[in-house]
Amino acid sequence: MILDCAVIGGGPAGLNASLVLGRSRRTTVLFDDDNPRNSVTTESHGFLTRDGMNPAELRGIGRNELTNYPDVKIEKQRVKNVMKEKRMFTIETDTGEVFRAKKVVLASGLKEKLPNINNLTQFYGTSLFSCPFCDGWELRDLPLVVIAENSRALHMAKLVYNWTSNLVICTNGSFNIPTHEMKTLKEKGMDIYEQKISSLNGENGYLKHITFEDGSSVAREGGFIIPEMEQASHIGEDLGCELTDQGAIKTDDFGRTNVEGVYACGDTSLIAPSQLIIAAAEGSKAAIGVNAAMVEEAFKKTDHEKEKDMNKNCKQDHTGNLRKKVEYLDSDERKEQFSPESLLELLPIKNTDDILDVGAGTGFLTIPAAKKTDGMVYALDIDPKILQIANSKASTENLENVRTIQGEMKDLPLADDSIDIVMASLVLHEIKPLSETLQLIHQVIKENGYFACVELEVEEQPNQNHPRISSIIMEEELNKAGFKVRKKLHPTESIYVLIAQKQNISIE
Repeated sequence: MILDCAVIGGGPAGLNASLVLGRSRRTTVLFDDDNPRNSVTTESHGFLTRDGMNPAELRGIGRNELTNYPDVKIEKQRVKNVMKEKRMFTIETDTGEVFRAKKVVLASGLKEKLPNINNLTQFYGTSLFSCPFCDGWELRDLPLVVIAENSRALHMAKLVYNWTSNLVICTNGSFNIPTHEMKTLKEKGMDIYEQKISSLNGENGYLKHITFEDGSSVAREGGFIIPEMEQASHIGEDLGCELTDQGAIKTDDFGRTNVEGVYACGDTSLIAPSQLIIAAAEGSKAAIGVNAAMVEEAFKKTDHEKEKDMNKNCKQDHTGNLRKKVEYLDSDERKEQFSPESLLELLPIKNTDDILDVGAGTGFLTIPAAKKTDGMVYALDIDPKILQIANSKASTENLENVRTIQGEMKDLPLADDSIDIVMASLVLHEIKPLSETLQLIHQVIKENGYFACVELEVEEQPNQNHPRISSIIMEEELNKAGFKVRKKLHPTESIYVLIAQKQNISIE
């Protein structure tokens, strides 16, 4: 199925976005690799009704609340890649699973680059933190340190001074505080240590003192550092989202980015202040933005209506004249629903592969495939006039690796185990018997080669004049023919794609 929205990131922003989308009756998948930035600490603060709660418990409650909404599913997977084509997104996970969605919400947050200090991680999250609003109260009135290796030293020192006046600044030998700022800090009684830190010392995560490379030391019981921040995921940049000077994804008030259909929220779009409750609120706003956009789109001519028009033309054109048939086969509507490039991206095409396009028509798949390989691309179709158009396209593109073949699958003049990849788009429902055709395809494919099947899903009220094969039945038939389905997706509500691999097994 095609999702309304894919939410990438399972922190407060992603969870709250998914909650609002679920309550808005939007089919949503939340992708969560369970690798949050605040996993180093045991308490979260500043979130009304959840103050002091363990971050993992907070996320667990959020995930549990999502189970009340049947339109929301959680996938505990890391998103590897997101591809945008027109108004549709293809989401691929690390496991190779593929999802399709109309909108994407980026909520994967930030990742920290900590100062290069020996054994700092032993104390980070227990007595050393990065946000005084989150953890300053627990360290109030203690002797603290601000470790700052950049120009934000003065800003952080001013903030932390609000919780304790017993404060020192360490630059770790990486940054010279300007004279006027140093004067301001010293006037408040803050000592400044500019030498490089040798080690942090303490027990069970609790800091006791800081040792410098010159042998000196200072007693401290906690403090704050200023880590460098960067996007936790490359997906926003890969999609072309603009960034702010601070590295956040630039959005409007409702999470919209400069890329149509892409939204961002939480720390992904607001590096500071970094607060759980702010992130959750930003997730809510982004979800409202998504729903508002989809409501507006519903009152325009929908993709589904265009698809119905396309399918109607398809039914007419198979019995109509050549001109109408060609207009359909090469139509922008057909490309918009599922472009040939989308299918080819799902296949592991090598530059030496030989490819067979069954029911090639005017070369909708043949021509793009021929550009991806130096091997031969065979275009099989029963209509000689249609194949002439495919030949003409190949000539125009200066493609010398396209060979058209007129005839049926049973008459194919190719040896067994000779083809690396076979494609069949919107044609198998017309060929009888299906099982025999799939066995012929299996025979011509090399061991471990691939078969890409694009077909129309069965309608709720089937039309006997225009038979279809459901994706469930097709997968069963592929298994019987000796294939193993590796990928399944629905680019639209009525079109499905199965990517199957030939198995070295006997066929009964």
